[in-house]
Amino acid sequence: MARDDVALNQEPPPGMGSVSRTLQETATGVSWWQAAVFALTVFLSAFLLFQVQLLVGKRILPWFGGSAAVWTTSLLVYQLLLLAGYVYSHSVFSRLTSRRQVLLHLGLLASAFFLVVLLSIRWPSAVTPGTSWKPAEGSHPSLQVAALILVATGLPFFVLSTTGPLLQGWFAGLGGGSRTYRLYAVSNAGSLLGLMTFPFLLEPAFSLTSIGKAWSFLFACFAAACAACALWFRSVPAAKIEIRPSPRREDVGPWTWLLWFLLAGCASALLLAATNLLCQEVTSIPLFWVLPLSIYLLTFILCFESLRWYRRVVFHPIFVLGASATCVPLIYGGTYQGEATLVAITLFSAWMICHGELARLKPDVEDLTAFYLAVSVGGAAGGVFVAVIAPLIFNSFIEFQLCLGAVAVLGLICLIRDPKSWIFDRRFVTSLAISIGMLIALYVVRFWNTDLYRYLTAHYFYLLVLLVGLVAVVASIVTNRSSVQPGRRGFRFVHLPVGLVILSLFVLLWVSTRPLARLIVSNRNFYGVVQVHQSKNARILLHGRTLHGAQLNPPYQNLPVTYYGPESGIGIVLRNHPKRVSNLGPLRIGAVGLGVGAVAAYGQPGDSIRFYELDPAVVDLSLDQKPLFSFLRDSPASISVALGDGRLLLEGEIASGERQHFDVLILDAFSGDAIPVHLLTEEAFQTYWQQVNPDSGLIAVHISSQHINLLPVLVGIAKRYQAPLVICNNIAKDPFLSSSWVILARRPEILSIAGLGPAILPNQVTDESRLWTDDKSDVFRLLR
Repeated sequence: MARDDVALNQEPPPGMGSVSRTLQETATGVSWWQAAVFALTVFLSAFLLFQVQLLVGKRILPWFGGSAAVWTTSLLVYQLLLLAGYVYSHSVFSRLTSRRQVLLHLGLLASAFFLVVLLSIRWPSAVTPGTSWKPAEGSHPSLQVAALILVATGLPFFVLSTTGPLLQGWFAGLGGGSRTYRLYAVSNAGSLLGLMTFPFLLEPAFSLTSIGKAWSFLFACFAAACAACALWFRSVPAAKIEIRPSPRREDVGPWTWLLWFLLAGCASALLLAATNLLCQEVTSIPLFWVLPLSIYLLTFILCFESLRWYRRVVFHPIFVLGASATCVPLIYGGTYQGEATLVAITLFSAWMICHGELARLKPDVEDLTAFYLAVSVGGAAGGVFVAVIAPLIFNSFIEFQLCLGAVAVLGLICLIRDPKSWIFDRRFVTSLAISIGMLIALYVVRFWNTDLYRYLTAHYFYLLVLLVGLVAVVASIVTNRSSVQPGRRGFRFVHLPVGLVILSLFVLLWVSTRPLARLIVSNRNFYGVVQVHQSKNARILLHGRTLHGAQLNPPYQNLPVTYYGPESGIGIVLRNHPKRVSNLGPLRIGAVGLGVGAVAAYGQPGDSIRFYELDPAVVDLSLDQKPLFSFLRDSPASISVALGDGRLLLEGEIASGERQHFDVLILDAFSGDAIPVHLLTEEAFQTYWQQVNPDSGLIAVHISSQHINLLPVLVGIAKRYQAPLVICNNIAKDPFLSSSWVILARRPEILSIAGLGPAILPNQVTDESRLWTDDKSDVFRLLR
């Protein structure tokens, strides 16, 4: 997502080299209160620009099953809108007279304002679509996400995206002079404030509808302030604005253009890939969309504010160490809760390299518009690669590693193009520093990851590093005893340890894309990556890096394991349900979340089990002609599977008059870490209670999330509906066999199940409670 409103070392804004000078000849200056209005307008535009991304994403996220792809698709759409806004600003400011600029932009402002008013009347707020806009089942979710964003925020977002560069041009035209550059800082402050206040301040305290109404009011204020700025600029008596090239201007070559494009595209692709990684492995909440975007924006600000912030000798080794360390959990099956800081450091160093090299390659002021255009196109291309192309050509999430590798390649290319870079240093000190650094890093591995340490020791990697470093240091001393500063391209012996570092990084990146065990199948779609691995004793289903069930090899294939084992909370309920024990008839079981279908192993003749599964790839694993998981095929119960979001399907059945009267309704969509919040809200449970048998029905919720403590949410639900509950924590030696279940019912006697434990009445619960609603939920405070 290229930012077109960041200062370039106190240089004029895009398209404002000789343009601003031409206009200032006739300008009378800007008063302090006019400058304040310009600053407020730019601040509001940047603040609202980033707020609306999070607001709309949070609103529509439940409609797509909480998939992390909602965030990446949203980022792509907003990148394209930003690009369109920049093209508009550049074209208008460079081609039209001040009067025509004002007339055109006032018309655009009026259109956006009236659209906001209209949507405010039709929807809960202008940027929170009504429930009638929920997607229909079966259509392509990515296109639906894009359509919803364009309808809800397309025109207002486009108008906001044009504000930064256009108003800076107008301000300079009015005689703003050096004060023009302060608008950059104001815009950047608004962007960061908009990003950070949503997850930490607004989301925990206010409902989405309230935030949306406040956003609409602030947009009206922005439109009025922007109109005032436009009317002031209209008085500038300038003819058609033209850019006159500087007599000392140096032409920009095609290779420089290509580097602009590639550096911006790589940075943008890494942004979306990192968002995918965090949202898949932690949870799909605005916090983990804000985190990489904030780091991305911060590096852009630092690098383009001044080159003193970007030091190659600092950020190159940090990136190599961070990228290498980030690969280790991927290789050995770790999770990213404890590695969040490491990932953040890696992203920061990677984006400092991309944006730092971009800042080094910035052209003369006359070519800044072309520079920003190339950066914007590259940013959009990077977004298209991750959000559109990668899901079509890859069957797993490997773009994060690809982007890290691309950063290393592009950084190396920039070093090679610059004869004054450290890579052409003749001094032995550079080779010595790299070699010692690698040896220290390898020594730390001994205490950090024993598996990796044993592997490196077995392959004599320590000896290789020592030999290469020794050769490079000795050869550098022999060939050049004096300290000579780099200034000429050519081979240096420092290239030997550098090559070893790059090769080692590429090997780690490649190995981290390989499956942890023998891979049988891997499928990727809008909802993520589903893989089936064959271990020594079982077939294992993984969604991302999270276990979603397993089936033992014959002859134990019909024995449920993992969190569906006989001693788990749900295992006890299905084996000892009062209707089962007293022979009062067959059970009707509903399950939101199919997994491997282990619940079907508890089915008996006459029972009916209905699964609700969002991901078609998961369904195929159990319903193919030769299924990889045979629980559904082998069950004596009557099995049916409904494809789609479980809550939406249950609501649809109620609307059509089809009540299921489940004896047990299982909610098993939370064992992973991308929590579908909409399945745990007050409104969701209102639907569940209508689908449960009032005389014998209960709701079983699996809450074995690694990163989110969902118990307070279930306690809040129990208190809201005055429902007794039982908390079942089954702790086993094997973590795959451990589980946490919460069982709720309308009356305590329904929970009188042998082995389940005593029921807890709502007024007896002393645990912290949090009641989520569709309009307000706060996952951040429940992070473990």
